[in-house]
Amino acid sequence: GADILYPAMFMFLSGILKYGERTWALKCASMDNLRSGMVTTPDPGPNYAKFMEEYRFTREAGLQAEIIIEPERRAGVTAPAITEETVPYATVITEARCFFVTFKRLFVNLILSFQDRTMSQATFLRLMPEQAYKIIEIELSLMYDTLHSKAAVIHTWYGRLFRCVTLVSTMTACVLFNVPHKGRRGSYDGIDVLITNLLFGGALCLEVSAIGMMLVSYWTYAAMRGSICHSLSHLILRCIKYFRPESRAKWSNLMAQHNLISFCLQDKPTLVTKILSLLGLKGHLDSWLYIWHIDVSPELKISVFRELKDKALSIVDTESYRKFSNHRGQWALQCKGYYKELGWSVEAEFDESILLWHIATDLCFFSDDGNNDDAKLTEYVSISRAVSNYMLFLLVARPFMLTAGIGQIRFGDTCAEAKNFLGREATRPDERAAARMVLEVNAEIAPRDVKGDRSKSVLFDACRLAKSLLELPPGKRWRLIRVVWVEMLCYAASKCRSNFHAKQLSNGGELLTVVWFLMTHLGMGEQYRIEAGHARAKLIVEKN
Repeated sequence: GADILYPAMFMFLSGILKYGERTWALKCASMDNLRSGMVTTPDPGPNYAKFMEEYRFTREAGLQAEIIIEPERRAGVTAPAITEETVPYATVITEARCFFVTFKRLFVNLILSFQDRTMSQATFLRLMPEQAYKIIEIELSLMYDTLHSKAAVIHTWYGRLFRCVTLVSTMTACVLFNVPHKGRRGSYDGIDVLITNLLFGGALCLEVSAIGMMLVSYWTYAAMRGSICHSLSHLILRCIKYFRPESRAKWSNLMAQHNLISFCLQDKPTLVTKILSLLGLKGHLDSWLYIWHIDVSPELKISVFRELKDKALSIVDTESYRKFSNHRGQWALQCKGYYKELGWSVEAEFDESILLWHIATDLCFFSDDGNNDDAKLTEYVSISRAVSNYMLFLLVARPFMLTAGIGQIRFGDTCAEAKNFLGREATRPDERAAARMVLEVNAEIAPRDVKGDRSKSVLFDACRLAKSLLELPPGKRWRLIRVVWVEMLCYAASKCRSNFHAKQLSNGGELLTVVWFLMTHLGMGEQYRIEAGHARAKLIVEKN
């Protein structure tokens, strides 16, 4: 009857708005739509034809004319020393929102200009590492909202209006349903009325929580701070600090780990594994058994930031930036003076370099006596092993994020050779004993010269690399290994396609994506294609 019709109409209105909002949000979050919304106005440049016409007329008039070109300043860091400073959380949020508007173009493969680089470098080079990462985390959080939630619609004037309308509509429906029945509940079964009111209560709770989440967001704070409602931004900031404190990571802050030697020692063929292999499920079992996660340590983040900052301060032209983004250990070896002896290990295909350095890192680690009291050396070892295991995880479980070539084939062949070699003993050795067994092999002659190249195993090539590294003092050895791994991590981050970075945001984010964004903010990478602005040509006319 009419008692139900009017509440139903208001709930129908609320439902239509909800589903319309969801459909529109899906459209707005598509890559094609994002790209079309970010493409800048076509730039024809200065009027060349008009300028040259004026030049011709001047020459025809018998006047001496000369064209002087005054190019705009190119991108580059000119400050010899930049003092790092701490900025308030409010500034971190505001900076992140401003940078997000520009750097979200990375996810749709649009280029950035030298002005974007200069602006970003001016901010990031003066920040403490922790705050630089916070800005990046907030940017990636905003990008997640854009791609995988309804934020692109909610945080607009009509999105906020829809939120208010659906709340009022639901409240009105609840009131209209209950008021007519006051004093005459017998019209409907009591349990039906109770269930309906419970559903109304649930709907109202969802509406109120949705408005609360909309208000306590970086989007709303940034919008309020730059509007006439500036005073409300302080209240929103206090709520953000309570619900999203600065100390809390804005992404999973985890890095997956996989270790080749550990895997080879533990992976034993059984009837179950053979059946799973036939069903194509062995990989899922291996992921569950042999891949684990650790927190991304502050020391690792700082190490990556310092290395990239040093490079940003030492490189002054665009070509050098591009060269650095193509280095995957060469720079580190050249700077440390070991390229002649070890350069072969980083000039190989990238997947081969990862396996070589991963195994060599483990062989060096298990060769140390473990009685080390040097805190800095312990930090280098920890960072090196964490990045080493992470890069192997990417090679095996996320090959689409690397320019990996035949990485999985090479990994399989290396594991097969390692299992065959270590399986000669009556009992399986532990990791330290396994490393000692590998290092005892005489690898004076390159394995490829003896075995040929049918098998892609790099086990004993890594043994040769490890023996060369073990000739260095522990401090120099682990400093070199750390820098090489950081450079490989940066190379992988810069070469990973943007759509894969975007995909991983829905899974909590990858360290690789954070490093990619950090590199870009420090002016490195191939996204900066516009090296300079318009040249300012002046026509100088000399009087006779």
